[in-house]
Amino acid sequence: MTEQVIDKASSFEAVRARLLALAYRMLGSRAEAEDVVQDVWLKWHLADTGEVQTPPAWLTTLTTRTAIDRLRHVQRERASQVSGWLPEPWLDEVAPSAEELALRAAEMSYGVMLLLERLKPDERAAFVLHEAFDCDYAEIGRILERSPATCRQIVHRAKGRLQRAGAPLERPDPAAHSRIVERLRTALEEQDRAGLLRLFSDAPEVVSDAAVSTQEVSVVGWLEKVTALAQQASYAEVVSVEGAQCIALLCEGEVVGVIDVSTDGAAKIVALRVVTSEARLRATNRVFGRAAVTQLIARIQRNSAVGATEAAAIAAA
Repeated sequence: MTEQVIDKASSFEAVRARLLALAYRMLGSRAEAEDVVQDVWLKWHLADTGEVQTPPAWLTTLTTRTAIDRLRHVQRERASQVSGWLPEPWLDEVAPSAEELALRAAEMSYGVMLLLERLKPDERAAFVLHEAFDCDYAEIGRILERSPATCRQIVHRAKGRLQRAGAPLERPDPAAHSRIVERLRTALEEQDRAGLLRLFSDAPEVVSDAAVSTQEVSVVGWLEKVTALAQQASYAEVVSVEGAQCIALLCEGEVVGVIDVSTDGAAKIVALRVVTSEARLRATNRVFGRAAVTQLIARIQRNSAVGATEAAAIAAA
């Protein structure tokens, strides 16, 4: 391996988590984000980087443009789907990896992630770069090949569209949010339909990736479906999704549903996002599913066995 390749590898690895977080914010899919970052690595590996002065800026630009191209393609696919489309929930680990830490540094609520689908690819890129990654308009302009003034207008326009759509641009009080999520979990677990209804505002929004139009089912009907889903699960657990408390429904050790909750200042639920797609939950189950837990237990047992052997050797010495 040459010195140049080593430099390329180390330069890329230093910003890989940030690139993955950026691509995920753009695409709402961990699998798509990983594909984009892999494409960027291949292009970086093959590129003549002799004149590249700042690899992080070069890689950020390439990641953004690659994600924009991919987003234009997947948005057409998502628009043609019969069922709804929701971003993949990215559950926070107890011991966060570099990718999780990068995501937390660029926190953006799941509700905002969903509404980002309403933006055009360039608008989404400018908004994500400015709001989640603290890029100034000059830097965004270099990435999108627009003037800083134009980028400022793009971000302003994107904010306006999201606010009109009801985007929760400010996170709720964490303690109050956690309390209402726990009350929802308890009501689902106890099959308390009356208690469920008391948790919601007068006109809550319910969005699901299930193969049915939200216009075809009333809110009460949706709550019945969510309650039935919870009843099929073994248990419901409060988990952290991108820094906010949500509910994971587990069946035989696998996550079969994730419920994201948006609340108002009066501690009422104003929106639910229900993710049940096996494909969309695949990344979650890689971290929290039965296989991941089995591997963790096996690793703990191996470490315990090694520790016992070493202790016996020390005692015999």
